[in-house]
Amino acid sequence: MNPKCILGKAINHGPDKGLGFDAFSACPEQGLYALCDGANSCPDSGQAALWLCHQITRAPMPEDTPLNFEPLVRDLHEDMLLSFPNTAATLVGLHVAPWGLRLVSVGDSDLTLYKRRWRGWGSWQKNCTMPKDLDTNGNPSQLIASEVLDTVHQLDLPAQGTWLALMMSDGPARVLPTSSLQKTLQKISHQTPSSEDLDYLCRALADEALSSGCQDDVSVAMLWIRYG
Repeated sequence: MNPKCILGKAINHGPDKGLGFDAFSACPEQGLYALCDGANSCPDSGQAALWLCHQITRAPMPEDTPLNFEPLVRDLHEDMLLSFPNTAATLVGLHVAPWGLRLVSVGDSDLTLYKRRWRGWGSWQKNCTMPKDLDTNGNPSQLIASEVLDTVHQLDLPAQGTWLALMMSDGPARVLPTSSLQKTLQKISHQTPSSEDLDYLCRALADEALSSGCQDDVSVAMLWIRYG
């Protein structure tokens, strides 16, 4: 049985949509979701990020296994080097399938999975965060279509209970404290949320990031997932 998924998002949130270099794409029928952040110093970064996340969520699907992001991302990396030679982009995303979740990350955007404690009746608690690729100065050490792509990070999680995936570009991820994230997530009750509920919470976090002085593009997406 396919899991139930509810999506909310606030992409390039703020006055005039900021720089517009973040992009989000979803294909609910295939269970694919992706957030990409284009390099801010390059004028075609928004277009490149949109192309990348669209390609991720329109990938050919295997019949009985999760999508293997590793060869897909490396092929798209080579394509981007030719099609968008002057820019690069991060990636966080996931494949939601009947047999479980597969997460992917490259760069410094944020993908964190939360799960309720006490057999689904407690508060939301962080279960895992995908690795961030950062150098000693806090800058991304690898990007898709950069000079170096060393590692495509993947992680599998079981088809069990209710999950909440929080995706953020690096701007809000850097300024939003854990306490704010936890306080916001606790507003998602045990009942199934609506997409409008999650949109509202994404905008609230994006507004807080802007009021905290974030100068980067601000993008936040939430995906509520229930198995069984």
